[in-house]
Amino acid sequence: MDMKMSKKKEVKTNDNGKISFGGKTVRYDLYVKDTLVNFTGKPARAIATNGKLQAPTLYFTEGDTAEIYLHNMLKENAGLHWHGVILPNEMDGVPNLTTKEIKPGETHLYKFKISQNGTYWYHSHEGT
Repeated sequence: MDMKMSKKKEVKTNDNGKISFGGKTVRYDLYVKDTLVNFTGKPARAIATNGKLQAPTLYFTEGDTAEIYLHNMLKENAGLHWHGVILPNEMDGVPNLTTKEIKPGETHLYKFKISQNGTYWYHSHEGT
């Protein structure tokens, strides 16, 4: 029986020696601004991200570099905080604790390496 041997493919590993298939830079632009909603017959203020009440799902592959630009179009300070994501402390997004507050009209870049796979969540910090 003739068997052809396939060539070995080189696979990158991260610092933990785990296989990583990522490695690209993935950019998202998040624009936060005031909007009006009316669920009860009475208009109320809400904060929209990219024109929607629910912030978008962000997709990455382990090994990618995340670049998330937060464009603060509010009349108050803003920020993003990440839960469960291993990242540098200065990217954690808690205004005046780990990250500088993002003032109205400013844009802030959150940039970090995606070092583990999984499902995580983020939320805003506003009015800080």
